[in-house]
Amino acid sequence: MKYLIFMSLAFLPAAAIAGILEDKSPAYFVDRYGVQKSSKNVSSVPYIHVKRGGVQVKGQFSTREFHKGDLTVHAVFFLPSLQPASVRLQLKQKWTREQVEAALVAYGGSWTPVTQNGIVDFWTAPDGSLAINMLTWVEIQSKTIVDEVAKNLADKDAKRKAVPKF
Repeated sequence: MKYLIFMSLAFLPAAAIAGILEDKSPAYFVDRYGVQKSSKNVSSVPYIHVKRGGVQVKGQFSTREFHKGDLTVHAVFFLPSLQPASVRLQLKQKWTREQVEAALVAYGGSWTPVTQNGIVDFWTAPDGSLAINMLTWVEIQSKTIVDEVAKNLADKDAKRKAVPKF
């Protein structure tokens, strides 16, 4: 079963947005992947929770797309701080194990596998960031996004349990 959850990051202090992606400014992506192909401010972004499926995160974000060869990069930044929320690296074909490992190294730290079932792979970084590989893409989620998704799901579960069953 997939859940669609809405949460707000509007009052999240910029200092709380830190970790594995914190040094990856928009300039980093331009330097690495070239001029951005698109940029859009949005009020929500979809994310994957490792056990619960799709989660829609509400807040103020800037989504930016870059292309380099066969690679498409979707970077999401918190507004107004422009701290990265997530990065999705996408190819037209399935990622090889070597490509996934190279992507994880490029986004820092030592990653620990959470589960590896051949279709979807998850890793955590020491700071709590999450990396997900799903066939044609690898997504790096900042610790802030991981924490907000988990908190929101816990709140939703608590509210559901508080409703009496008849």
